[in-house]
Amino acid sequence: MAVAYTTLLARLGRLFDFAKTVRTHQGTLRSEFEDTASNYTDATRDLMSTITSGIESRIDEAGRIVQDLRADATKTLLTMMDDDTTLGSTTIQSAIEEFIRQLAAASQTVDRPSSGYVTLPASNRGTAGGSNIGDGLFLLSDMAPLRNLSTSEVFDFPSIRTETIRATCIQDSTSPNVQEGSERFRIEGQRDVGRLDEDWPLGSGTRGVLTVAAANKDGGRTPGVNVCTNSDFENFTSNAPDKWTIVTGTAGTHILAGGSGYTDSDSLKLVGDGSTATNLKQQLRITSGTLGQINPDRPYSITCAAKYATAAPTASLVISVRDSGGTILHDSIVGRAMQLTISSASLTTSWQWFSAVVFSPVAIPKASVIDIRFSGNQANTSEVFVDELVIAEMPRFQRGGLAYQITRGETDYAIEDTFTASVTNNCTTGDGEIALEFDRFFDMASLGLVLPSDTSPTIADATYIS
Repeated sequence: MAVAYTTLLARLGRLFDFAKTVRTHQGTLRSEFEDTASNYTDATRDLMSTITSGIESRIDEAGRIVQDLRADATKTLLTMMDDDTTLGSTTIQSAIEEFIRQLAAASQTVDRPSSGYVTLPASNRGTAGGSNIGDGLFLLSDMAPLRNLSTSEVFDFPSIRTETIRATCIQDSTSPNVQEGSERFRIEGQRDVGRLDEDWPLGSGTRGVLTVAAANKDGGRTPGVNVCTNSDFENFTSNAPDKWTIVTGTAGTHILAGGSGYTDSDSLKLVGDGSTATNLKQQLRITSGTLGQINPDRPYSITCAAKYATAAPTASLVISVRDSGGTILHDSIVGRAMQLTISSASLTTSWQWFSAVVFSPVAIPKASVIDIRFSGNQANTSEVFVDELVIAEMPRFQRGGLAYQITRGETDYAIEDTFTASVTNNCTTGDGEIALEFDRFFDMASLGLVLPSDTSPTIADATYIS
């Protein structure tokens, strides 16, 4: 069976709309109070002392209607979904997951703003504080898991708030048990308010601690820990980097220990001859490669420092996660393939950071590899240096919130180093409003769920919420 989603949304939409009317009424009450007070002078203001002292409590009383509306919205959703398909458990999570499955199966979508639910800073990068000692990156991801949504969507979490995120270093290598490259940052969002409060949404209320992701940590399987091994390229045997397999090229000719690195004492040096597209790989979950693994349906960052000497390589440098047949892991959503592409034109003769925020697919093939290659033959006499390669899952503090990564730089962080990142939620009246109200009434942020969406939806906001 399939739930009569038009009936369900009509009922929920009317409850959502009722709540909007209450919030408007609360604002009107304040305006009426101010208009009334303007007719009194300071000397006679005591004549309206009763309403002056009680106006905010009376306004809050009006807002209690919204609590009743949420209770009935919950009852409506649970009852209709359970009557249609007996749920495994009568919870909001089970009901909305089933609702999402049915909408996706019927190719039904709610409205998503043309610019996406969320706008992040350029290149997903936060801004470093002007007095910072450390010089790594602060990265953010707004991407939602694929789960059972359509792979034609480019989707993010509508439950992410408009706010400024601040990251502050709270422990550095002068702190007990903290090594260089393992500094700890406090991540803070702006304060939140109750979901049914008339001022909602404000900030996310995010609070968490993040450890810097660095290439001197190997074999990560958990968020924030480098998946690769020897990706700081400190260990070589006869010019071949330990734990890496050379697919194309020759150690000592095309592949060498590069000497002074971006971090620490060595780096990977790739030398072109005009007829070779150098390629190295490192197999996951194996002692001869790396014990690290890629976890399914998760946000990841891929970062490295790179430069060239003598001549640019002409071809692009591509760092990726691939299956054993060489196909880049991809959840089929545009912009989320597990690859970092560094064009020849973007390289300079100075070290600089390159980064990509990506997403792993639901299924991770066996014998997948970390892959470093050129897209074509590296130019003759070109020397490209790569260092501090980190591929790591991005930690998330709220299921339907942002994911974060802070990477090590050439200079390590010190206490009070900071980053900031301005985030904007684009949902407004008539443009992403159904998604916004589902979050308000059903706490989609905590559930980590997203309704199927499209910029040209089959389920328009205006049809159900006036």
